[in-house]
Amino acid sequence: MSLTAIAAASGILANAMKALDSLREQAKGSKDAILKEGISKLYDSLLDLKAAVIRVAEENSELRRVLAETTEKPKPEIKQVGLTNYYYVGDKGPFCQPCYDRTEKLVPLAPQDQYAGGVGRKCEVCNKVFFETHEHQQQSIRPFGGHWG
Repeated sequence: MSLTAIAAASGILANAMKALDSLREQAKGSKDAILKEGISKLYDSLLDLKAAVIRVAEENSELRRVLAETTEKPKPEIKQVGLTNYYYVGDKGPFCQPCYDRTEKLVPLAPQDQYAGGVGRKCEVCNKVFFETHEHQQQSIRPFGGHWG
């Protein structure tokens, strides 16, 4: 039963209880024992129904809590982008790898920008810059004459 259905059922029960209370007050002056017994049984049944609705509401609340706890969140995956590894959850990301490794909280990185060392992204939490490309790619150093030794 959803919360709105429980609220509606509780409202209907409250209105029925008010009507029954009024009817019971009117029947107090009556000498009709069968009428009084019928109202008493109806009153008992409504109280049982009210207790059942309360139990269902409590069970619903507990099930929602358990479901929220057990719903498995997707685990982030490491993907390499250029020279750096980032965490991604599906197509969402990149997220800071050191921050997640330390706290298990996904921290989104700033958009790509040009830094002194190359193109990269900055984490505003740990203030690290992650380079995806270097400004000056290293060139291999070759000795004079083109051969070693």
